[in-house]
Parts: sequence; structure tokens; C-alpha cells
Amino acid sequence: MNEVLKWVPGTDPKVLARMFKKKLQPDYSRPSHLDIFAQQAVVISQRPTCLFYEVGAVIFYDGSHFLSSGYNGAASGDVNPREAGCARIVHGKIQEGKGLCRGSHAELNAINNLTVSTLGLKNVSIMVTLHPCHSCAKQIVNKGIKKVYYIWEYGREEFVTDYFRERKVEVIKYMSPILEKWIALNGYDPIGATNMQE
Repeated sequence: MNEVLKWVPGTDPKVLARMFKKKLQPDYSRPSHLDIFAQQAVVISQRPTCLFYEVGAVIFYDGSHFLSSGYNGAASGDVNPREAGCARIVHGKIQEGKGLCRGSHAELNAINNLTVSTLGLKNVSIMVTLHPCHSCAKQIVNKGIKKVYYIWEYGREEFVTDYFRERKVEVIKYMSPILEKWIALNGYDPIGATNMQE
């Protein structure tokens, strides 16, 4: 392998001054494909109108080929919770576990947004900002997705990771120094994860 930056000493300083400084640092490293998919999922997670959760998901294969993305939120044409209020708030109190939510989860929307079949594709993966719930886990398994990467935890059902593993789906909590720095720099933090820690 060629020695990195060995060409620099012979290069005109005016030319070097026009280049990206970060790429001339000895410790520079490019974001991995996983870093990029994680960043995409985080950016997409800013799109939902949901007042409780911000979740983004990206489906890809062979480690580098984008297939689709999705975020959580109400169905197309449904009301905006900021205008109409959350459907789970009844008489000022939250009603959980009663099926009142208008939203569809990011993972399901990413699956529904696929424009190609995943049949025959090897190494199909999904990157999600929050660990999938059991309902999404079932659909991920049905779609033949073999790896689930997630960035943050939240108050999920404890058995979901076991459910995945029993079905030969690898589950990986993903964070890298590049991603961590990028998240901190941009101030991203999923509302659900923050609120549940308080």
C-alpha cells in the first residue's frame, strides 16, 4: 500500500492551501458506508410530525447500496399532530397501548418505500435510529433483512433482540467516533430517547 501523504512535501503550498485541510491531516479517515447510512437515518428522523418520537430508517444491501428510507408518522393525507393534537391524548391524558396512534413506524415505511424486491439480494440490512419494536421486527424478518443496526435504545420490549437472533437476524448497536462527533456537532438527539431518560 502506498504511504499516505508522502507527496505533500513536494507540493506548492498555494496548491495545498486550496485543498481540504482535514484530508491533509495524518489521522484523517473517511466515513464508512455505515456512518453514511446512520447519518441519513438521523437526518430523515427529523422529518416526522410525531410529538413523541423521531425515528429514521435506511435499507441497504451489500454494505454499500442504498435501497430505501422511511420515517415515522401519520399516513399520507392524515392530520398534522401539531395542528390537531396527538390522537393518543384523550381528555388531556395519554392513552398508551390502545391503538390510537395515527403513526406508521419508520421501519415499515422504509419497507413500503422499496422500489425493488429484496428477493435474491444478499446481505440486506437496515439502519434505524431507535431499536425496532416487536411489530417492526416481524416485518423486518419477513422481508429477509439479515442485519439490524440501531443507534439509540428506547423503552422497547426486552425480548425483541432475542426474537431477531432466534430468526438468524444479527442485531448491532452502531456508533463510531465519526458518527458520534457528527451527532454532537449537529445536536441530534431523538426526542423519545431523551425524554425517557429524564
